[in-house]
Amino acid sequence: MAAVREMLSKRVDQARRELPGHYAHLFDGRPEVDISTTELRPDQAVQLATAYGYRHHRTRGSKSVRYRVFVPDHDAAAQREAVPPGTPFEVAARHPAFHDRSARAARNHAEMIERERSLVKLVPAMVLVLFLAVGLLVQLIQTGKPVLLVPVVFFVVLEIALLLMLRAGRRKQRVLEVQAEWLMRRYPPDGFPDSFGV
Repeated sequence: MAAVREMLSKRVDQARRELPGHYAHLFDGRPEVDISTTELRPDQAVQLATAYGYRHHRTRGSKSVRYRVFVPDHDAAAQREAVPPGTPFEVAARHPAFHDRSARAARNHAEMIERERSLVKLVPAMVLVLFLAVGLLVQLIQTGKPVLLVPVVFFVVLEIALLLMLRAGRRKQRVLEVQAEWLMRRYPPDGFPDSFGV
C-alpha cells in the first residue's frame, strides 16, 4: 500500500511540474496573455510568465473564475533573464523562476498578491459583517431568543475567516519580498544566477 501511495505521489508531483508546459505556447511575444485561476496556481502562472519575460498586469473577472493578465516586461534585465519566445517548456523549465532562484519571480508574485488584494471591497465587507454580528448579539441579549445564536456564530466565524485570509495574503507577500531581497544579495546585481543551462 505504501508503494502505491508513493508512486501516486510521484505521478501527482510530475503532473504538477509539467502543467505549466501546457500554457507555455501562449508566451510567444503577444502583447497580453490571459491565464484563468482554474488553469494554473498563482505561483505557477508567475513562474511561467517570468521565465518568458512577462509580468502580471491586472486580474479581471468574477470571483469564481478570474483571469490573470500578463504583459511583456520591458525592463532590460527582465529581457536578459527571460528565455526567448517559442522556447520549448522542457528547456524553459530549467529557468531559475521554477526553482525559487529568481528575485524577479518573487517580486512579480508579491506584486500580484498586492494587486489582487482588494481592500476597497474587503474592508467594507468586514465592517458590515462586524456590525451584523454585534447587532444580532444585542438582539439576542435583549430578546433571549436562542435561535439568534446561529447567525451570530456564523457572522463571527465569517469575520475571523476574512481576517485570517487578509493576514495570510500579507504574510505570503512579506515572505516573497524577503526571498527577493535574499536573492538580490546572493546573485547581484539582479538577483538572478548567471547561467542556468538554457
